[in-house]
Amino acid sequence: MLKPAKLSDIFSSNMQIAVSDLKEVKALGFKTVINNRPDHEADDQPSNAEFSEMAAKLGLEYHFIPINLNTISEAEINAMQSALDNAAAPVFSFCRTGNRCTILWSIISIRRDIEQSHKYLELAANAGFDMYKQLPLIRRFISGI
Repeated sequence: MLKPAKLSDIFSSNMQIAVSDLKEVKALGFKTVINNRPDHEADDQPSNAEFSEMAAKLGLEYHFIPINLNTISEAEINAMQSALDNAAAPVFSFCRTGNRCTILWSIISIRRDIEQSHKYLELAANAGFDMYKQLPLIRRFISGI
């Protein structure tokens, strides 16, 4: 049984799922799936192509925005923001642990409302993700926090 970490009314983060789990994602009411895990990180990891095919069969909107935290770029953050801005909500995002998805959500959320930056960091913490540890990375993309 999936237990997505709800970060907002429209966005949840999750660890790696199986392709067959997309049926449960849909049953939970999600409309869009974002895969932030690059292909081939692990031998037993399903591929983007497999997820894309199953999502299409289930009528789920699907985006592949692979992120490597060592090389994350402004372009990847912009791709995630564009996907979120145009996605049917609610959105289910996943990577190996859910951390990358949450970092992206945190950066995007804080950019939209920097005065509430601690609120977003606390929402992530309450969902099980310590974004305070990620502040050096987040500050690479947002000044003033």
